[in-house]
Amino acid sequence: MKKNLAYQILAALILGTLIGHFFPAFGIALKPLGDAFIRLIKLIVVPLVFATIFMGASGNGAQRMGTLGVKTIIYFEIITTIILGIGLVFANVFQPGKGLNLQGLATKDVSSLGQYTSTLFDFKQLLLNIIPINIIDAMAKSNLLSVIFAAILLGIAANAIGKRSEPVLICLEAIANIMFKVTQMVMITAPIGVLGLMANSVGEYGIALLLPMAKLIGTVYLGLAFLLFVFFPLVARIFNIQYWELFKYIWDLFLITFSTTSTETILPQFLERMERYGCPKRVVSFVIPSAISLNADGSTLYQSITSVFIAQAFGFDLSIYQQLMIMAVLMVTSKGLASVPSASLVVLLATCTATGLPAEGVAIVAGIDRVLDMARSAVNTPGNALACIIVSKWEKIYRLEGWNKDHTEQIENSVAL
Repeated sequence: MKKNLAYQILAALILGTLIGHFFPAFGIALKPLGDAFIRLIKLIVVPLVFATIFMGASGNGAQRMGTLGVKTIIYFEIITTIILGIGLVFANVFQPGKGLNLQGLATKDVSSLGQYTSTLFDFKQLLLNIIPINIIDAMAKSNLLSVIFAAILLGIAANAIGKRSEPVLICLEAIANIMFKVTQMVMITAPIGVLGLMANSVGEYGIALLLPMAKLIGTVYLGLAFLLFVFFPLVARIFNIQYWELFKYIWDLFLITFSTTSTETILPQFLERMERYGCPKRVVSFVIPSAISLNADGSTLYQSITSVFIAQAFGFDLSIYQQLMIMAVLMVTSKGLASVPSASLVVLLATCTATGLPAEGVAIVAGIDRVLDMARSAVNTPGNALACIIVSKWEKIYRLEGWNKDHTEQIENSVAL
């Protein structure tokens, strides 16, 4: 059963789609199965992230964590800028908002999201929000950036006091090992959770809602496919990474992210998987959790395309300068997503507010957000895997140069887990 888990997840995706389409009421009723699976995974995420980053910082000290952090942020910013540009190109070429009749399409109320947009343009407040007032509160809210900051700070302090910190390190290592074991146990239920989530999504939204917005959905999916099959392989080739073998290695995690629309749901097994693939623990434990907030490649492309879509749908002809302004705003707002509900919609609303685009357009996009969220979240997975390997190579501590037949059995066992 474990060896066929990835195929079971794929079958659950298909079966859930069929149930949601032909028996929508029953599909909606299956939602608790998916919610239970997501809760079980999120139960593991925060203690695992804190334990692994704390141990990494305590073993390497401030200097190495500092250089690792700088290199990671530089890579994230470069990739974000390029992907925002790709999104603008797709939006201008395919023009998904041209000629769209918006009457009656605003099916969602997004006014409550306005409370989260005020701090996205306050750079000082964004930095302050990374520093937790209370580490327990940050853990309770799953604010990963704050948890990462606290873990690094405490880990460096543990390194400074030497042997006196050993009891804490032993305890945290045991916690990390327990969390990995719990992950293996929970992942056996993944097909059931995926079935419930897909059945609910299709049953709740159906096909009727998608038809008026088919051009936007098609443009976003085409752009995400370009990232997945053209851009990522090109980046991998530049850094001498065998992309397709890497994608094969994580494709079950890709499917889980697609169905759950959350990168956090794969975080525990993602950390272990990338370490098995040759990235050192201290890089994996820092880059992968940070990427959830700072390197959402799929979400970045989605925000770029939908911003221009809203302008087109309301009859705004944006100049190149105005589109570059949107791109600049997105570069800022897309980095303030930590622990914010409906993060991509919040960023989209903040961008519309800052650039003078009608906020009503966000309500229209919100009606199909679940459909777009599945694909953009899934694309984040290979993007983050590449980031982890590239930073490891940049640090000159990557151990496994691509796919190696000698590691086939090890990797298959990892996929089974």
